[in-house]
Amino acid sequence: MSERKLKIAFLSVFHPFRGGIAQFNTELFKALEEKAQVQAFNFSTQYPKLLFPGKTQFVDQKDFAPNFKTPQYLSSINPLTFNKTARAIKKYNPDVLITSYWMPFFAPSLGSVCKKLKKKTINIGVCHNVIPHESRTGDSALTKYYLNQQDGFVVMSETVQRDLLSLKPGAKNFLRPHPLYAQFGDPKNKSEMRLKYGVKKGQKVLLFFGFVRKYKGLDLLLESLPYCDENTVVLIAGECYGEFTEYQNIIDQHQLSSRVLNHVRYIPDAEVAEVFSVTDVCVLPYRSATQSGIASIAKYYQVPMVVTPVGELPNELIDGETGVVCESSIPQKIAEGINSCLQTLPKFSEALKAEKDEHNWNNFAIELIAFVNSLDASI
Repeated sequence: MSERKLKIAFLSVFHPFRGGIAQFNTELFKALEEKAQVQAFNFSTQYPKLLFPGKTQFVDQKDFAPNFKTPQYLSSINPLTFNKTARAIKKYNPDVLITSYWMPFFAPSLGSVCKKLKKKTINIGVCHNVIPHESRTGDSALTKYYLNQQDGFVVMSETVQRDLLSLKPGAKNFLRPHPLYAQFGDPKNKSEMRLKYGVKKGQKVLLFFGFVRKYKGLDLLLESLPYCDENTVVLIAGECYGEFTEYQNIIDQHQLSSRVLNHVRYIPDAEVAEVFSVTDVCVLPYRSATQSGIASIAKYYQVPMVVTPVGELPNELIDGETGVVCESSIPQKIAEGINSCLQTLPKFSEALKAEKDEHNWNNFAIELIAFVNSLDASI
């Protein structure tokens, strides 16, 4: 198999679904298609509307569409589509079936298709998470079902690798950090972006980017703001899953309205470069975490990060060289990390450029194909 181009089926969410997983899949697909024959197999239903906490699962009209076809087959909630999807993939006759896994909710659908293809393909699971951030009864059993259908795994953090091996000891896997997202375009003019987003002269901008969810700790960041220099402001750029009331109460309680730039809405692809161009420091005040796609965007735009010491976040940066790891997740310690980072901003640029050069999608795809070929030799 290694002497010819691999034929790969890639089953997961793609455009028109939005979010970090769909973006990851698109960028990986583009890197793989330069080295292999690849076909995307998309979901027809990702989440039922009643279970989706946001406003919509689909991209904005301004979002970038991929330049490859993403035919929709698999419904996460309709078992009849499991067979339909498996038949379509069998007809394509791939050497390898790649699936992305990030929530136990998708274990029945993805696992069923993989099981039907297992004797005909090498099944590779790209695991963004193995143990979810917000756990529920039955998660372990569902995840094990999916894991048992795979021949090998791609992981992007030591935390996920440990979780994988705890549920499937001896699982064949390879670890490489999350590649950096470059698809949002070059940085914009900082002065122009500060004017557009309402940043005043002398203010330093802390960015909280992405979906607002409890485990991501926006409340902790807001509560840390009174301990930061008064010229420090928080730019919230992302849609809130649930009500924003809890966060607004903190803003009102501490009289922070003049220090919070509120863009609580879905940020289309066309605005991502703008948001990161206006930013001085990207803050990830998470309560729990594995690897972070947001960290990958920040590193591409050479924006230093302040992160809490949870999960894999400390490994997303070099403490003191490309950002700061807080001593703990309490607001006062987050503020100390922010203040320390702001005092040493100029020195971070060169180290961030070195990371940008190393962690690209091409290198990721090369190692993934090498891993698949090693599995082929051992199966």
